[in-house]
Amino acid sequence: MDDNLENKFTRYLKNIYSTIPEIKCQHCNMCCGPIIWFEPEETLIREYMKRKKIKRIVWTTEEFKKNNMKCPYLIKDRCIIYPVRPMVCRLQGNIIELRCKFSINCNFMSHDELKKIQKKFIKLIKKMNGLNSFYSTHIITN
Repeated sequence: MDDNLENKFTRYLKNIYSTIPEIKCQHCNMCCGPIIWFEPEETLIREYMKRKKIKRIVWTTEEFKKNNMKCPYLIKDRCIIYPVRPMVCRLQGNIIELRCKFSINCNFMSHDELKKIQKKFIKLIKKMNGLNSFYSTHIITN
């Protein structure tokens, strides 16, 4: 992909992320399980990991079980890719379906706010021809 185009997609993704409220994380790590992310996020994560010299981690089902089903990017109770964490991580505690047990008096995003974000995000995925591509911290094994 052209670097200029990749930068445009990254800026668009960061703009989408900026519309999601930041929550005060208590670092309980209850929501830090296996996750998936999509093509635009992969670009952002890959670049961040390259700059920070972080090696890609993908666990098997057995490794997830051994590590209490936690995300492999959770090191010493902190997410090492937090600045570029995927959409699903950003929505934790912000929507009623992903409520945080430690959040008191939550101001969840409205259904309309979430729909706007979803629409922009899907549009970006389509522009990147990433409808059939997703990435994960988990390899499913028998």
